[in-house]
Amino acid sequence: MRRLQNNEIVQKLETIATLMEIKDEAYYRVLGYHRAAESVGALGRPVGEVEDLTELPHVGARTAEVIRDLAEDRTPKLLADLSAEIPPGLVEMTHLPSVGPRTVGRLWKELGVTSVEELAALDPEPLAALKGFGKKSAEKILRAARTYNATERRMLLHDATALGELVLSFVRSHPATERAEIAGSLRRMKETIGDLDIVASSNDPAALADAFAKAPFADEVLAHGPKKVFILSGGIEVDLRIVAPEAYGALLHHFTGGQAHNIVLRERAVKMGMNISEYGLAEAGTGDYEPVATEEELYSRLGLAYIPPELREDSGELEAAEKGNLPDLVSVGDVRGDLHVHTNYSDGKGTIESMAEAAIELGYEYLVFCDHSQSLKVANGLSPERLERKLEAVRAADGRYGEIHLLCGSEVDVLKDGTLDYEDDLLAELDFVVASVHTSFRIGEEAMTERIVRAMNNPHVRAIGHPTGRILNRREPYEVDVSRLIREAAATNTALELNAYPDRLDLAAPYVREAVNAGVRITIDTDAHDEGALSFAKYGVSQARRAWVEKGSVINCLPWPEFEAYLKGGK
Repeated sequence: MRRLQNNEIVQKLETIATLMEIKDEAYYRVLGYHRAAESVGALGRPVGEVEDLTELPHVGARTAEVIRDLAEDRTPKLLADLSAEIPPGLVEMTHLPSVGPRTVGRLWKELGVTSVEELAALDPEPLAALKGFGKKSAEKILRAARTYNATERRMLLHDATALGELVLSFVRSHPATERAEIAGSLRRMKETIGDLDIVASSNDPAALADAFAKAPFADEVLAHGPKKVFILSGGIEVDLRIVAPEAYGALLHHFTGGQAHNIVLRERAVKMGMNISEYGLAEAGTGDYEPVATEEELYSRLGLAYIPPELREDSGELEAAEKGNLPDLVSVGDVRGDLHVHTNYSDGKGTIESMAEAAIELGYEYLVFCDHSQSLKVANGLSPERLERKLEAVRAADGRYGEIHLLCGSEVDVLKDGTLDYEDDLLAELDFVVASVHTSFRIGEEAMTERIVRAMNNPHVRAIGHPTGRILNRREPYEVDVSRLIREAAATNTALELNAYPDRLDLAAPYVREAVNAGVRITIDTDAHDEGALSFAKYGVSQARRAWVEKGSVINCLPWPEFEAYLKGGK
């Protein structure tokens, strides 16, 4: 019997919540499934191994039955009933910017719209006539529907970061700005980003708002008030909200999210006799909000240590903050080297020397060149003879650089039967071996799992590269039992890679957390094919932080003497 993986169960639970919200069911029921999804996502072992699911946070008896059905690859009656009642195109409509499930429900019930295509074909008048919409809202929704592209609807982290930094720099440079920060999902470093939120404090908000509406990156102004401006920039919605300096902390926290985190924080405040909102803190029942200038003050007033944005997902962070047990999260400055980069020996653009010099600029102590192996012809994979020549070239280059240690490895293909693309005697000559799957993705979960497990048991394999094979916005993960891989990695002392390339970010954060909780060490590698891509390490670090990772769990956070000892010590 096939068992769904935790990430698949999370997706199904989120779908249930979305369908319930479209149907306009009670808020607490919708929230219950969102929270259950968060609990499963944060679970450090397969759901099927949990005997009593009601022991999970936010999981009651009914929700437990749904999760059990999903875990055993059965369609829960609740999901079947909702799917039969609600047109399938409505869920896709919720992917449109600023179009939530309850809005979608109204469009369906009041205008008979059941898909993005039908919405795009709608005249603006009937939409604008709906209560609470208006002309500008209607135009905004129709524009989103008419420009919607399902494969490109969300930005990758590096694209969102580039736009966010451009906008933030503009806002911070304005003389009316006192403080400004990126908020929303980009501040929490989610894998992909739908739109951008900027929060600023100012004593002259109107001047800042006017300047923002006329900024060179503002292709179109969607809304313009004295304290908020919504624009389109390159098809991406960017929202600026401005507040007085004394209220900056509450607003920044509110618009950073995540939603589930904000909800549990509000519940905590109520238990303490307070209300919390974007305006600050108020004594319960008064509505008289006292502004809060910093997030640190906000958390302190609620008896909590400051919680980094990456952890704000209601996955145990409030309990940890209350007890003083928040992790000392890994940072970019902790990374001492990169264990998976390519050169022009295979499909990279940089030379050994140019990549080494770029790594020196980053302050790295070591760099491992892992070009592709012989079977991957499309990537100019190295024959054994070419690998031997590269090995000599890396050794020679290592002798010329005093600032960094250069090592020769390989990203060796895991063949369909789990054997590796080079013979063991050649692998034994290398400093570091990353084993990766690049072909035959559709062999099924059991075969793929056994394939990678066999590679892990090769004594020369140090790490499994991009373990689920996904490419964000383009390719779903191949079917593989990641929890089984994690157990095998622990048994064989094999590291799992958190590939920092922005369209991979593989492993996903929930699996990274599961791996680290199981005692598996990870590597944060860029898979860089040119010098500039070495800077992508920050995106891998961001996902590790979302997974509660400390530097002690990351192999390439080891200083050179300890990393050298690790290499000599074997698996």
